[in-house]
Amino acid sequence: MPITEQTKGVRLQGAVVNLAVAAAANAQPIFQQSNILVDQIGTKSFRLKRIKVRNNIAGNDYLHIGTGVGPAFGDAIPPLYSVNNMTDDWVEYDVPEVEFFADMMAYPAALPGGGSMDVQVEVEEIG
Repeated sequence: MPITEQTKGVRLQGAVVNLAVAAAANAQPIFQQSNILVDQIGTKSFRLKRIKVRNNIAGNDYLHIGTGVGPAFGDAIPPLYSVNNMTDDWVEYDVPEVEFFADMMAYPAALPGGGSMDVQVEVEEIG
C-alpha cells in the first residue's frame, strides 16, 4: 500500500445547516469535531471534501468557511461565491485540502433582501 493511502479516513456527511444571519459574529458550526470516545486521547481532525450550498438569499453572496466566531474567526479557504436561487456543489477537486482541528464554522457575508443559505459538508475524518 502506498504511504499516502495510510492517511485515508472515514467519510462523513454533516447535517444541513441553515445560515440565516450574516457576519463573523454569527458564525454557526456546520461540522463539529468528533470527540465521543471515553478512552480517546486527543481529538480527531478532519479534511473538507465537499460543500453543498443552496442560496435562498435574494441576491448573490459569499460564504465564509473557517474556525472561530467573531473577531476570532479565521477563513480556512477563500470565500465561495454563491449565485441567487442556485444550488452549488463543490467537490474535493474544487476546494483546497484543509485539515481542521476545531469545529468548522460558516457564515454568509451579507443577506441582501433577506433569506438564508443552506449548507452541508462532507469531510474525511482522520485519527
